[in-house]
Amino acid sequence: MSAAIPRRIKSAERTLALFELFSREQRPFTVGRIAAALGIPQPSVSMLLHNLEALGYLEYDQAARTYAPSIRVALLGSWIDRKFALAGAIGQTLGELQRATGLTAFIGIQNGSSAQYVLAQNAGSPDRLEVVSGGHRSLTVSAVGRALLSLKPDAEVRSWVRRCNAEAGEPRFRVNETAYLALIEDVRARGWAETAGEVTPGLGAIAMTFVSPMGTAPLAVGAGGPMAQLATRREAVLAALRRFKAAFAESP
Repeated sequence: MSAAIPRRIKSAERTLALFELFSREQRPFTVGRIAAALGIPQPSVSMLLHNLEALGYLEYDQAARTYAPSIRVALLGSWIDRKFALAGAIGQTLGELQRATGLTAFIGIQNGSSAQYVLAQNAGSPDRLEVVSGGHRSLTVSAVGRALLSLKPDAEVRSWVRRCNAEAGEPRFRVNETAYLALIEDVRARGWAETAGEVTPGLGAIAMTFVSPMGTAPLAVGAGGPMAQLATRREAVLAALRRFKAAFAESP
C-alpha cells in the first residue's frame, strides 16, 4: 500500500502540470510536445492523456494528433465563476493590471515556506520579470511572501523566518530575524511589500494582499520588473494594485 501512494501523488502532480500547461499556452499539444514541456517520458504522457480522454477531460484531434481540454474541464470551474460574478473575472482583472503597469502581474498564495504563484501575466519586454504559474519563491524574500506574512502575528512570522532560513538553498536567501520583523512592521504600516533584487538581481516587485473571492486562504497581488522601472513608476503601480484590490473588496 505505501509503495502505491507516491505513484498516485506523481500522477496527480502530472495531471495538474498538464492543465497548467494548457492554461499557460492556450493551445492544443501533441504527445511529444507535452512530454518535452513537462519533462515527462513520452510513454507516461501517452498513458496519462489516454486516461484523461477516457474520463472525458481531454479531447483528441485525430487529424492534428493533438490533445486539448474538454468542456468538462470548463464546467468544473463554473461554480468558481459564480463566486467571481460581482468582482469580474480574476484573470481579466489581472490582465488589466498588467496593461496598466506595463510590468509582469501575478497573484500568489502561501504554500508552506514558499510563496506560490497561482496566476501570472508576463510583460512583453525582454528584460521582464518572468513568473510561471505554479512556480515558487522563498516566503521571506519575495514580495508576495512578505505581504502575506504581514497578516500574521510576530510569533508566527518568527517561526516562518527560522524555517525559511533553515531551508534556504543560498546564503543570500537567509534573513536576520530582528531586522525582518521590523521590515514586516513597515509592510503593515504602509499596506504593501517590496523587493529590490533579493530574488533576482536587477529585478524587483511590489505586492499587497487582497480579499480572496473564494473567501479562503489570503491572496496577494503584485507587479514586478526591472528595478529602474519600478522606481520611476512606483506611484502608478501602487495605484493600479489598489484598484485591483478594491475590485475584490466586495466579493461574496
